[in-house]
Amino acid sequence: MDLNFQYAHNSHEESETKKNITPNEAVKAFDEFDWLGEAEKANELQKCSPTLAVVIDGPNELAWVSAFCDNNGVQFVSESRFPGEIKKWLGLSKGQGVVSLDAGSLCQSSARKVIELFAAKQYELLREIYKNA
Repeated sequence: MDLNFQYAHNSHEESETKKNITPNEAVKAFDEFDWLGEAEKANELQKCSPTLAVVIDGPNELAWVSAFCDNNGVQFVSESRFPGEIKKWLGLSKGQGVVSLDAGSLCQSSARKVIELFAAKQYELLREIYKNA
């Protein structure tokens, strides 16, 4: 599993990667990220929102959280993709595929939970975070 970091000063094509991390290291990286400071810089620089992504298997198994700052403080948006059961044929049947979940507004503790559950591959619990967002 890899971590991908984007900071306020990065362009959208720039990022830093830390390879072969553990689930605990992913959560620690979230906790140590200066979300407020980077979100404030992003407002000023207008370049890139601070983002932390956990990548297990390229575009088919990844989760990211990205922060923005408004009058209510730091807020997060997020997306997760992982293998699992999906609805097919207008919801009439189910089959295996890539589950895609997203949230347009998460608090910091929920964003942290996204990283924690995804890194631990606890996908059913992860679905609940997005469902309640």
